[in-house]
Amino acid sequence: MALFASKDEKPATRSSDPQPSFHGTFISQNVTVEGTITGSEPVFIEGSVKGKIDLGGELRVGTKARITATVHAKNVSVEGRVDGDISADDRVELVATATVDGNIKAPKIIVAEGAKFRGSVDMGSAKPKEHHEAAKK
Repeated sequence: MALFASKDEKPATRSSDPQPSFHGTFISQNVTVEGTITGSEPVFIEGSVKGKIDLGGELRVGTKARITATVHAKNVSVEGRVDGDISADDRVELVATATVDGNIKAPKIIVAEGAKFRGSVDMGSAKPKEHHEAAKK
């Protein structure tokens, strides 16, 4: 790698960066948070969180993350472990390394082969009582 690069060359990224293009809040592997996390910017967690997560932006739960919390965000991507219910305004994605023990509620839910999930799924369908009453009309 040259000390000076031409305009067309992309700068080198460190291999230790969790996600080179990530812009937002990063909670590293050696950090434990107990309480409530709120905000509107993207959050990437590799550490431990116990309590509640309520975000207006994106949430990425990294492979080393251990979350024991109720989770809500615009979009949630899980690579690590979550013990607690997850809800999202748009989408929840469980990648192959994910382990989730809790209910999931979102309009779109993606579960990759190999992901471990125990709980119920709600994709916004009408409750049985509401659906039954609508059918009578």
